Amino acid sequence: MTLQDTWRPGTPLIVEERWHGHLWSAVPHVVVEDGLWCVTHVPAGTTGAYASSVGVPGRECLPRSERKLLAMQTLVYEVVERPIGLCTLHFFSPGTWARVILGWTETGDFLGWYVNLELPLTRKPDGIQTMDLVLDVQVRPDGSWAWKDREDFDDAVRRGVLDGQLLGTLEDHAHAVLAQAKARTGPFEARWLEWQPDPTWERPTLPAAYRATGVAWSARRHG
Repeated sequence: MTLQDTWRPGTPLIVEERWHGHLWSAVPHVVVEDGLWCVTHVPAGTTGAYASSVGVPGRECLPRSERKLLAMQTLVYEVVERPIGLCTLHFFSPGTWARVILGWTETGDFLGWYVNLELPLTRKPDGIQTMDLVLDVQVRPDGSWAWKDREDFDDAVRRGVLDGQLLGTLEDHAHAVLAQAKARTGPFEARWLEWQPDPTWERPTLPAAYRATGVAWSARRHG
């Protein structure tokens, strides 16, 4: 990555997920810094667009995890827009299978770090492309941690939605992040706990193409 490829602080961008060529989510972010880590911010109340089983017949009474896997398995889904309730900082690092997310409530209470295990990022002119791989890690403010959604990951493997050989890679990258947590480096540096957004930055918004009825979602299959 050259200096010309980096984004300036305050630049709006879209972080999108794609699954088998289909747009799966689109969330507007604003760049905090772009170097060893690409750090982005999503203010509380920002609206994102997501592939969803909401409105797909026969899925209304199913657990959320089941609805998500069915959408991934069948590629039958609707698109919903919803506001994000937390204030978050996102840490992306090229070549890694983990995004680290710091979260605060709207009243400023720190909730900890969320390690989203996902495909390594692809940088695009207007943002970042990746895809969530179900398995995650939660690191609490006191430094203790726990796996999240391991049963859902195993279910995704049984259904053929995900390749079971991914597990070793995801565990390796999760433990690399946990080593950073122990050393208080990268996303776990104390300075990030006191970070505040530049008050001159505008709230990022979804471009028209990424709205629920936008052309970026034209490949979706309705229920």
